[in-house]
Amino acid sequence: MTGLTRDPIAFDLGGDFAGDMPRAAPEVRLWWALLVFAALLRTVIMPYGGFPTDIGTFKGWATALAERGPEAFYGSGFADYLPGYLYVLWLIGELHAHLRFNDQALLFLIKLPAAIADLLGAALLRRVAGTFTSSRVALLLAALYLFHPALVFTGSYWGQSDSVGALLALVTLALFLRGHPLAWSAGAVAFLVKPQTGPLLAVLGLALLRRVLLPPDRSAGFRPRPDLILAAALTAGVTLTVLNAPFHVGPGGLGTLLRNAVGVYPYGSVVAFNLWGAVQGFWHSDADRLVGLPVYLWGAIASALGVAAVLAAVWRRPTDRTVTLAAAAVLVATFLLPTRIHERYLLPALPFLALGPAVDRRMWGPYVALSVLLLLNLLYAYTRPYVQTFTLPPLIDGTLFSDPATRGMSALALLTLPWLLWILWRPRVWPAEDSGRYP
Repeated sequence: MTGLTRDPIAFDLGGDFAGDMPRAAPEVRLWWALLVFAALLRTVIMPYGGFPTDIGTFKGWATALAERGPEAFYGSGFADYLPGYLYVLWLIGELHAHLRFNDQALLFLIKLPAAIADLLGAALLRRVAGTFTSSRVALLLAALYLFHPALVFTGSYWGQSDSVGALLALVTLALFLRGHPLAWSAGAVAFLVKPQTGPLLAVLGLALLRRVLLPPDRSAGFRPRPDLILAAALTAGVTLTVLNAPFHVGPGGLGTLLRNAVGVYPYGSVVAFNLWGAVQGFWHSDADRLVGLPVYLWGAIASALGVAAVLAAVWRRPTDRTVTLAAAAVLVATFLLPTRIHERYLLPALPFLALGPAVDRRMWGPYVALSVLLLLNLLYAYTRPYVQTFTLPPLIDGTLFSDPATRGMSALALLTLPWLLWILWRPRVWPAEDSGRYP
């Protein structure tokens, strides 16, 4: 299977796929026009809005990091982020300390990393999609991602950082498809920025293990390569250690940070349209019992089964196409099934859902369905009266976002998981050369 080179990702924002510039020139010009318009759109939006709690927290963390440095950050106040994105906030804090931005300029700066990540993510998505489908389809998928309302709203208006984690997760997949060892470093960084990307590493790790130890089509002369497994683990471990060290966070400390972060909101669904939004509604304790067991345990069981179904498909057929579809499925599963999930936690799955139709046309269905539901979920979360942002007209809020309606949308979101698993387990006939890239 032709595709990405094994060099580190050196994609340009507007380059063609095959080097045939005369043929690709119209597409390149169109792509650059789309990028410029997307950047201008975000530039216009970014000085306004902002989720008050999130923006205030980011400002406080940025200031604390600039004043006291990373070594004193944890333990000096509330912090439910791992060290990854704190490096970005540290830079923002240092810039603000020296340049003294006004409130609107600082708001713009806080939103800037997500906006940049959107542009880079769309460019990389186009590049990766072009290895599975035509350049025109790849351009279409990248353009849809570039202007995805959920991305624009969450990053440029809300002010959250999910796009950065999504970009890093996509970089991880792109590097893995090249067989590049930096995939594991990128995956570790993605995890430290957004732990919700963690299940992606399970998919890639199992695919690597299957390919280098027990490939399904191994020849008589095949020799296992356990050294590649060890190298991947060491690369990820060293990356985690280096990035955590300035914050004085060791392996045990990282586990403590994760437990503390998960424990901040001990509810079945924290306004997420998922299994527990359908069963319980929102803001109900996940310690409540259901058929004799606490809800959080049911969530863990359901999550384990969902992830196992994805990983079994990867073990059965560890090709690039399966891995790409599995990346989308596992991140959707770990949004829909566990407890303590926020509405934004589906965003790391978005680039993989957007990439899906390049691999299998049937992915258009779950991609569109989850995109619509995600946008409605974000709008619902942002307009709750207790958030103190803005509210919707009573007619809309009392119908579209009534309790029966949100439970119904949660149930619809849940139905996309068996849809994704069906696509994953019943692949269309793919080219014979796509047997997986075995290092």
